[in-house]
Amino acid sequence: MRRWIRILSIGLLLAMLSSLTAFAQPIELQFWTPFTGPDGAYMERMVNQFNAEHEGKIKVELFVIAGGADYVTKLALAIRTGAPPAVVILSPADYIRFLDNLTSWTSDELLSEYGLDASDFSPNIMASVTKNGRIYAIPLGTYCLGLYYNIDHLKAAGLEPRPPQNKDEFLEYVRKLTIDKNGDGTIDQWGWYSFGGWPFRVLWQWYTLLFQNGGSLLSSDGKKAAFDSPEGVAALQFYVDLIHKEKVAPKDPADPEEAFRVGMLSLHVNGPWMINLFKEQPGLNWAVAPMPLLGKTQAVWGDAHLMCIPKQSAEKTQAAITLAKWLSDNSIDWAKAGQVAVRNSVVSSDAFAELVEQSEFAKQLPYVQFLPQIERLAEIESVLLEYMDAAYLGSMTPANALADAAEEVDDILSRR
Repeated sequence: MRRWIRILSIGLLLAMLSSLTAFAQPIELQFWTPFTGPDGAYMERMVNQFNAEHEGKIKVELFVIAGGADYVTKLALAIRTGAPPAVVILSPADYIRFLDNLTSWTSDELLSEYGLDASDFSPNIMASVTKNGRIYAIPLGTYCLGLYYNIDHLKAAGLEPRPPQNKDEFLEYVRKLTIDKNGDGTIDQWGWYSFGGWPFRVLWQWYTLLFQNGGSLLSSDGKKAAFDSPEGVAALQFYVDLIHKEKVAPKDPADPEEAFRVGMLSLHVNGPWMINLFKEQPGLNWAVAPMPLLGKTQAVWGDAHLMCIPKQSAEKTQAAITLAKWLSDNSIDWAKAGQVAVRNSVVSSDAFAELVEQSEFAKQLPYVQFLPQIERLAEIESVLLEYMDAAYLGSMTPANALADAAEEVDDILSRR
């Protein structure tokens, strides 16, 4: 009898444990990203892999939302209503407005509790996510500008098949690469496009030379425009002169990405997200290099994808950090999407070295410069684009364009 009771008890215990397992549900996380381009497919595969490795424990649902002001507005609403995503991708300029709503750690906490070593990240990027000794985001990757060049064009022009290194070489290259092939008075191959296409690329190009000249976008306290300085005017004047003085860039350019892709443009500034697109173009013999030194000191505009974790329950926070750490540990896969890793251990790995083009961008990590972390940056950039277009089109001088833009930006900043 006792034997049957013991067997029955064991059976009941096993049944109870089985029931508990059946009812145990994985922790569900929402992960918001702005990756609407080809990079989105890479992130989707990474999330699927994470879910497979954490089956029954954590389940991540990926939400892809178009970036920009609407993305930030939706996040603010989600936080205000108490339903934020568990993890959200933000830029250094955007996360700053959500500091009070984000989980943060000291570097010691990240290392001892989660095994994330802050010293393994690029210092300037880690500095951008650290406020008052606390870290508010885990960097996923960065992106900056590089110089794409058509190798066949360089060879045909009698130039060495390498990128220009300084201003003198740059001017030599664009002059020799601007060609009227059939003598009909129409340029068939341009050395350069100063503007055209996606407007922000044009802005980032100017930021880079502004920074190389030693200039700044805003004053150190962030209360006044500083770009209407001699350094800022010289940067804009240089690109305007390539159109109207040197005549090595068109006055009415078409899309520069397409022009480079089909062989109508020889030198092109863009980010690492173009790598995979250009690789797909048949017959395009190209390479990419760090931005040439056109100013006084090496600098390049850059931005980053940061994994931020809004404040939530302890259980979800732990799961969210597990996701963020996994993505960071596997950021070599993210780099394949046309991104640049920010973990020193990843950048120095053999696997990253095989990503030849991404490695060229990574050479600039020590001197990437981010924009000021202010809420009204989008408004400021809108003003800049308007006046810079006027300068490129020749309806305003660079000095007058930036002076007028500075007045409007000062007004924007005074209303903060």
